[in-house]
Amino acid sequence: MPGGESERTVVECLECGSAYAARRWGDGTIQPIGRKNGCQCGATAFRTIGGASETAR
Repeated sequence: MPGGESERTVVECLECGSAYAARRWGDGTIQPIGRKNGCQCGATAFRTIGGASETAR
């Protein structure tokens, strides 16, 4: 993902298991779409669902 581009993915909150559509940026940062401050439970750590097993904060 060159030059600040992102890709869409699906992530799961590591605390409560809520799933979100998200954007993954070239630096590995994951941002749930519509959830600027993280999960509804307050957590900010997620894992990609159905893809790579990496986590992001």
